[in-house]
Amino acid sequence: MRLVASIILLSACVAFGGVAFGINPIGPMPETYIGYKIGPVVPSLSLHYFSLNGSVAYREADSDGYDYVFRADWKGSILTPAFGTKLVLGSSDLRPFARVSAGLPFLTSIDVLVTDEDAQGEIENIIENIKTGLKQPILLTGGAGVEYFPVERFSIGGEFIYRYATAGFHWEDYRDYGDGDWERQEVDVRTNFGATSAGLWLNYYF
Repeated sequence: MRLVASIILLSACVAFGGVAFGINPIGPMPETYIGYKIGPVVPSLSLHYFSLNGSVAYREADSDGYDYVFRADWKGSILTPAFGTKLVLGSSDLRPFARVSAGLPFLTSIDVLVTDEDAQGEIENIIENIKTGLKQPILLTGGAGVEYFPVERFSIGGEFIYRYATAGFHWEDYRDYGDGDWERQEVDVRTNFGATSAGLWLNYYF
């Protein structure tokens, strides 16, 4: 009986479904997905990519000729695989859709360069502590919009997107100097982040 049910389910997927592919190339977090369309439902695996860069500068001077300049430049990137479901309604050329997904962000790169050579080593040590103490972040995404089908299998879609992320960091250091002297440092950071954006989707349903 299970074999018969499996054959019927597989036949339905082949008859009424097909591979779907889409890309959102603009916005603060470009995204692409591949899924399998079964009727109006499209379960999918997606990838979000997020990059950041910036700099900070500090200068201190006085009348005695003291002049200290500190500058830090940083850049990094985050890649997030996510699993979600998309629901496409209607059969006209203009079709509303909604989707939800959940993913696990991974820090793929982070680099900080400072002008103070004595501080560079300390900065690199802080980065390593961040990598080892980072608690696994979670990214939740919800979106709603409309797809326009100029031809049967290709669509252009506009979407309103809401993303919610949670992350944390924990680091501790204990040093025993002997004779009852010791030192302990501990840092625990938790943060939540929510943001809205708009997206432009290009979709193809094979």
